[in-house]
Amino acid sequence: MSIVVPGGQPPGDDETSTARWASPSRPSPILGAVRNETLKILVTVKAYPAIGKKHGEAVCVAGIDMEQPRWIRLFPVPFRDMPFDRRFRKFDVIEVDARKASDPRPESYQPNVDSTTVLDNIPPRRADDRRRLIDPLMQPSMCAIRRQQVATGTSLGVFRLAAPPELVITEDRSAWDPDKQLIVDQPSMLMPGKKGLEKVPYRFSYRYGCAGEPSCRGHEQSIVDWEIAEAFRSWRDAYGEAGALDRIRTKWTDQVWAPDRYTALFTGNQFKNPDGFLILGVFWPPRPPTGGGSPDPAQGELLPPR
Repeated sequence: MSIVVPGGQPPGDDETSTARWASPSRPSPILGAVRNETLKILVTVKAYPAIGKKHGEAVCVAGIDMEQPRWIRLFPVPFRDMPFDRRFRKFDVIEVDARKASDPRPESYQPNVDSTTVLDNIPPRRADDRRRLIDPLMQPSMCAIRRQQVATGTSLGVFRLAAPPELVITEDRSAWDPDKQLIVDQPSMLMPGKKGLEKVPYRFSYRYGCAGEPSCRGHEQSIVDWEIAEAFRSWRDAYGEAGALDRIRTKWTDQVWAPDRYTALFTGNQFKNPDGFLILGVFWPPRPPTGGGSPDPAQGELLPPR
């Protein structure tokens, strides 16, 4: 994933796809020998926007191909510059024209964002439908995903844990570097009222070990889901910084890992650091009843990005 990790260096500047193809304001270029595909995707991940010289502000999106059980990464997506009728939420089903990116990761595609259409949404009450699409891609552990990365280049995955992880919160009040700050300060021609992207002053991580993996030395991975950053900003405005952190701990420790939840983690690696996997999001539908039937539909949603 090409994302800005608060407190770390974003790999987005080195993505090899062209910004012109992803721009919502320019026509698509002639593709030549590169084959354009129309993809139908269940969106499972929207990472916090990256700031880079090549693409400006861009979001990395990941999801599941609705035609076959495989992961798709879309980058760059200039999400906050897209018209509102083309924007999408997590667990929306979208259709988009895309071409295989020159990024060597097998899941990476470069979208023509002008072609984006929202076809459907799979809401929390249809948690069993979400699981039917996600479960075929479930891996036994993070260690197993890393072995697949070495063997096949796999760069996206989903897995479950035998026990809830530890949530680690690290303060980081460093500013954007000057080059990125210039990009953040540029007004948007497409969305004149768009606010500059905030660098959240905390880094959120999960620390855990993989059950059934004797050689696992443990993992600590940054959580880069847009939702946790937006939850912090919204709750800080309402309850102050300390109150926001308390609510983050409650949500990402107690609620999403409650015993009645079937919780899994979405993960993806970085373009410049293939072994550097991050937590892209949390999937936490109700645990299916042992006797079969539909799961309890009362799954809460995390806050949507604004």
